[in-house]
Amino acid sequence: MGRSEVRGGRPFRFILNHSRATAANVYLLLYPKPVLARALASNPELTRQVWVALNAIEPTILIGEGRIYGGGLHKLEPKELGNLPADQISALIPGTVRHSPRQLELFGSERA
Repeated sequence: MGRSEVRGGRPFRFILNHSRATAANVYLLLYPKPVLARALASNPELTRQVWVALNAIEPTILIGEGRIYGGGLHKLEPKELGNLPADQISALIPGTVRHSPRQLELFGSERA
């Protein structure tokens, strides 16, 4: 959940959790599926590149998949996030098929 008027108009942010802290219930946790997990294991620097790619998703695309409530509160559920294009992330993974994958194909998500 987020509001557009906060932090430069971006209602959603992706946070790289280096501490492995437990997330509060308003966060969605992303876990790499096997193809992405293998790529991350073989190239740890890829984690940061994936994080940058996630944060580069245009706010209008994120907002377009989610819902908006009174007062400008935006909400994005795991399946809605899974519908987003993942071309930039897929391009980072050697050997992946270039077929305009969706986030759901690269990440499993879990609500905290």
